[in-house]
Amino acid sequence: MAHQGEPAPGVSYQVTAILMVAVFFLSAAFIASYVGGLHAARPHRVPVGVVGPPEATAPVGATLRRQGENFAVHAYPTADAARRAILDRDVYGAYLPEQGRLLITSAFGPTTSGLLQDTFARTAAAQGKTLSVQDVVPADPGDPEGLVPFYLVIGWIVSAYLVAAIVGLYRGMAAVTFRDAVVRLAAFAVFAAVTGAAGTLIVEHGYGYLSGDPWLLTGVGALCVFAVASATAAAESLLGIIGTALAILAFVVLGNPSAGGPWPLEFLEPFWRAVGPWLPNWAATEAVRNAVYFDGHDLSRPLAVLGCYAAAGIAAVLLLAGRTNPVMRFPGR
Repeated sequence: MAHQGEPAPGVSYQVTAILMVAVFFLSAAFIASYVGGLHAARPHRVPVGVVGPPEATAPVGATLRRQGENFAVHAYPTADAARRAILDRDVYGAYLPEQGRLLITSAFGPTTSGLLQDTFARTAAAQGKTLSVQDVVPADPGDPEGLVPFYLVIGWIVSAYLVAAIVGLYRGMAAVTFRDAVVRLAAFAVFAAVTGAAGTLIVEHGYGYLSGDPWLLTGVGALCVFAVASATAAAESLLGIIGTALAILAFVVLGNPSAGGPWPLEFLEPFWRAVGPWLPNWAATEAVRNAVYFDGHDLSRPLAVLGCYAAAGIAAVLLLAGRTNPVMRFPGR
């Protein structure tokens, strides 16, 4: 038993110092990532449609292209085709120059819809028209900023890496046997199902936001939680406590700023715009939005990302079962 004033047995001052330095670098990375990724949102190739015959759409497209890299212009022959493109997540909105009408979606909050309205109000005015706006996919009345999907996913992801970290700290970073690995993964699966359902109940029934298909939303949440938990457990099985730090680095430090929450992906700085689609934060946020607002369109891409993390996590946890991790051998133990 340690005497009063003595450190806990098995943990040296050197290990304590190393852990404190690691936390310092994580905190510095956290600040750098959030400030760097979110401090100056500006559009970069925001996909937008222009509707009508070529003689009507070409001048509008040319005007948008003269603005540099702000927009990626897509031409559509009819308003119905443009509306389908919005629902399929191909564009954020579409302008009909012959009518001076703009189709938008406010489900992503005011950033993108506001940009399109400002841009095409000037375009319509140059044509001697007053812009009329139709919201094809309106935001939930309780979510005018479009942030509920983002915060819901944050809750799911935080719970996922925390449960994996707790299991690793109290049961050993790597599973002792193959059976132990299977039990861990099964426990993560049960936890993921319950947590996915809880998030859906809180958001849909507790607050009345994001009403839609609760089973689909619960499934997205369960896959998100399981993917992050199993990936965190895999990193811990390979690298011990360093794996926990890497999970925090990936899923918090890098993942949250690049998830397309406060700003859509096209408004982020280049680095975060590049890494976002490869991380579960972006994938789960996109999947929630697509499930709730877009009738399940374009779910395959984000679900594939989550599925890859889940599959890699399962394989690594099983393959590394029984491995003794030297990282966890503290001096004095």
